[in-house]
Amino acid sequence: MKKKAMEVEIISTETITPSSSPPSLHLKFFKLSLLDQLSPFTYTSLVFFYALDATHDDLLLSDGLKTSLSKALTEFYLLAGAVENNTEILGNGVGALFQTARVHGAMLEFLKQSSFESLSRLIPYQSVPSLSTKEAIHPQVAVQLNTFSGGGVAVGACFLHKIIDGTTLSCFLRRWAAAARGFVEEEQPEYAAALFPQRGLSAGNSWLSKGYSPFVGGGRICRRRFGFEGGAILELKEEAKSESVKNPTGVEVVTGFIWKHAIRAATQRSGSQQPSVLTHAVDLRRRMAPPLPPTSMGNLFWSAVAYYDSSNTDIELRELVSLLRRSFVDIDDKFIEKMAGEDGFQAISNWFIRMQELFSSKPYAYGFTSWRNLGLNDVDFGWGKPSWVSFAGPENSVLRNIVVLKEAILGDGIEAWILLDEDEMNILENDQQFLAFASLNPIIHLA
Repeated sequence: MKKKAMEVEIISTETITPSSSPPSLHLKFFKLSLLDQLSPFTYTSLVFFYALDATHDDLLLSDGLKTSLSKALTEFYLLAGAVENNTEILGNGVGALFQTARVHGAMLEFLKQSSFESLSRLIPYQSVPSLSTKEAIHPQVAVQLNTFSGGGVAVGACFLHKIIDGTTLSCFLRRWAAAARGFVEEEQPEYAAALFPQRGLSAGNSWLSKGYSPFVGGGRICRRRFGFEGGAILELKEEAKSESVKNPTGVEVVTGFIWKHAIRAATQRSGSQQPSVLTHAVDLRRRMAPPLPPTSMGNLFWSAVAYYDSSNTDIELRELVSLLRRSFVDIDDKFIEKMAGEDGFQAISNWFIRMQELFSSKPYAYGFTSWRNLGLNDVDFGWGKPSWVSFAGPENSVLRNIVVLKEAILGDGIEAWILLDEDEMNILENDQQFLAFASLNPIIHLA
């Protein structure tokens, strides 16, 4: 019998504004970059669990988070602004949403029955807000501080993807946590919009103008968490080695392994073999010449694209990893140089035309992103490092065929959050070759 979900009671809701206004806020608005214009009006959501005892003062925790959040927003002042018409951020913004909640149950019990649905109750937006016409009323940063009966807290945070990619999210979280511990960072963030000048997107290629995504669709979507231990990853690395990839990374082999078995599940469900396309988010900062610092704000990422077309039902992991590595290598400083500046719009438009052609045959498509090396497991608000960091999202999300990779808390493992069609997920969950390396919903150990 399925256990009843724990009640999460909202106690308070308020708006947090920057503690002071930077000199540049005399400007009434800031133009979005082209890459930010192309990014979706969706929230990226995370939950950080901290194993505090029952003696902590809820009010003290809340006040400390609010004060430090206000300081962090002063440095990342654009994140306190309101996005309007997919063209600009208003200087006199809406601030950040901050709410407190009480979870009527123990944190350990909550984690034992944790699911995508239960985790969504720990973030401010349990359902997808309607952002298409009223973007300006929605904050870019929204936080929910959850306290559990008997001790333990969880900080749920939602970040609007409009100018916040994974690196910006990570830098903001670490700056916020440092402020909570009383530290001041010297390097100031800067918005890198000038590299990719804004353009009108109302005409031209439909994917470009309408923000089409092959990873949005209807139907019943299942969301599952799988764990890959360090030993399993080492075995996959040996299997994935080839002449073209002598040193596959953990992200490459886990990505290739999931891709392989997702194709098999889709083929088994449909009864037909189809080509497959995989996209993987790539941070552009480190690939530029010269590289940009992590404190460069904005959506400075692009999608590496790998295409697999084979009638061979025995899919080789090393072949998929080789395709993936090649897609990563293709995004170099010369590729980025063609995208940048006033002339970059044509190169980006051509890229979208190629993508539209690639996806026109309805291939099995999967979108991957990796949150490894973002320092999420080190976000310390003065209570120590988190016992667990979880991906989260609204219950009514329409995303499908998406995979999010992140570091496990312990050891060299990787957690993979997979969003798949329900029938395909049922096949994957019963694929013994897949389960030989991946464990479904592994136990969460509290520190």
